[in-house]
Amino acid sequence: MRHKLKETRHICTIEQTRISQAENRALPRHVKILRALQKLRLASDQHPSTEKHLKSSYQIIKENERLQQCFPAFIIHPFSLLRLYSDVVVFIVMNLHLMLLPFAFSFLAFETRPTRHLVEYIDLSLCVILIVEFALTFCTGFVVLETNEIVLNPRKIFLNRLRPFRLMYDLLLFFPYILLLEVFDELIVEAGAEASLVFVSFLYLCNIARFRDSNRYFSVIPRSLDISQSKMRIVEVIMNTLYVLHWTTCLGYIIPVLLKVDSSARTSDAEELLAAMHLPQPNVSAALERVANPFVRVRLTDLDTSTAYRYLRSMMITLRVGLASSEKKDIEEHYVYHWIMWLVMFLGWLWFNYVPVVLCRFFDSPEMATDQYDKFMANLKAFVYNKRLSATLERKLRNNFATRFRTRYFDEEMIMGLFPSNLRSSIRMETCRHLVASVDLFKNLPYFILTDIVNCLQLEVYLQDDVIIAAGSYGDSMYFLAAGTVAVYAMNGKELGHLTDGAYFGEISLIRRNQQRTANVVALEACEIYRLSHEDFQNVVKPHAYLLNRIRKQAEQRLAMMKRKKDKIPLEIADARWGDLFWDGDGWGQEIIVFPSKDSPRGTDGFDSFRDPR
Repeated sequence: MRHKLKETRHICTIEQTRISQAENRALPRHVKILRALQKLRLASDQHPSTEKHLKSSYQIIKENERLQQCFPAFIIHPFSLLRLYSDVVVFIVMNLHLMLLPFAFSFLAFETRPTRHLVEYIDLSLCVILIVEFALTFCTGFVVLETNEIVLNPRKIFLNRLRPFRLMYDLLLFFPYILLLEVFDELIVEAGAEASLVFVSFLYLCNIARFRDSNRYFSVIPRSLDISQSKMRIVEVIMNTLYVLHWTTCLGYIIPVLLKVDSSARTSDAEELLAAMHLPQPNVSAALERVANPFVRVRLTDLDTSTAYRYLRSMMITLRVGLASSEKKDIEEHYVYHWIMWLVMFLGWLWFNYVPVVLCRFFDSPEMATDQYDKFMANLKAFVYNKRLSATLERKLRNNFATRFRTRYFDEEMIMGLFPSNLRSSIRMETCRHLVASVDLFKNLPYFILTDIVNCLQLEVYLQDDVIIAAGSYGDSMYFLAAGTVAVYAMNGKELGHLTDGAYFGEISLIRRNQQRTANVVALEACEIYRLSHEDFQNVVKPHAYLLNRIRKQAEQRLAMMKRKKDKIPLEIADARWGDLFWDGDGWGQEIIVFPSKDSPRGTDGFDSFRDPR
């Protein structure tokens, strides 16, 4: 079994693993590259969502086995590295596309053909990448938020993507609107002010809601960098503000121009403006002498400045109007002006009141589990600073809390205290019954006894390299591995095997208190472990003497079987002793090291070892 472990912290010395690693290193280069490419579609612990849905290396391995054995080779796991990298690329491409569109139609519509063609090629390239992403979603699984189920079935994925509204919404994203730039001044402008206004409004409405998708792709980046949820929310508000401001700035510049160059009511001044806008290097000074309209004079003056200056000037005017600190006087004679003024002021009022609300939620939102988690982390940082704790210890404290709560803080004692005892038992049974029911000593126990045992379990979190059981110590508890991977080492330091989700160890301590441990158990990753103490188990079973006697009898039979196998050592053997524990894939056993007598044909220098499965 292969485990995703940090090689810098744990070097596996199990013979089977070492042979497998050596074989992988000896593979040809092209085979290694092919395997690396195939691995990109599998679930990875580097994806920020994996820790929330797949808590251990074992669960990741099982999920990848399910993907490889049950579904076609083109299906991509939603928590794969390929999905992580594509989300980062799509976030950048989507924002470039959505920022370039309004800028092109507002400030480059009347530029020379080489400039327009360059912008068109760039935006078409971005659209191609978005089309590839759209096709990739038909091969990528998804998570059902209500149940946290990871869906990998191709048919379900296909039907999920083909929902009518969602499909139309996605298609409108990568539609090549930029190609309309070629006919913008010939068809759309000539069609009249109302047609132009409808077109730019359609472009605005189709794409302004895209910041929601942008936020979804953006959320992967800070979570990969371990940035808190509250800081992410602030960055998203800033990004959305700039996004809406950019679109409104571009539309605030082009709409008055479209209204002034209306073909149905075009004046000589408007004709002069339109002619100057089509020239690569217009003679602004001569044109200003021939026009008297204030709006046309302002726009002609703009043509003598850089595109960046015109953009920043339009942004300043949009901000002032949005904050209701000034009014536009450019096109007050046109009826559409009143609607534009009302819309911009309403959007400004709405947005700039929404931002303080989000900030208030950031500073005080106790109802949100993610914010409570961030608050506790801030308190922990202050605690570490006050106590002058080392950076290593601070990291362990943060990792312990992160493993325990998985970015969602909750007060378990308070929540459990709200429910009656029968519901509390039901919650614990649903969480831990599968761990207890797998123990041989607990098989065929009555349901109410299992319930009492489960109620005695105590959750403990162990981090990487933490020692759970030390060889030579005296045990007083049994352990159930709910999530994580641990390694078992003999007293001499030899690595004997790994245990994963659902395993248990130390059960003899429930029957024989202070039983000496024969192996070290060390966490190889963050582990969630339930501990059952000897006292709690005895208190549960003591009132039922017949059950306690049956459990003791089962334990004694196991120990007697081991003793009988030891007694079956050949007579020519002079001495024997119990050796290391081992794991053979089906269960634990113990190695018997036997030393031959002088009369043995093997001589006195050698020894045999027999594996005695428990």
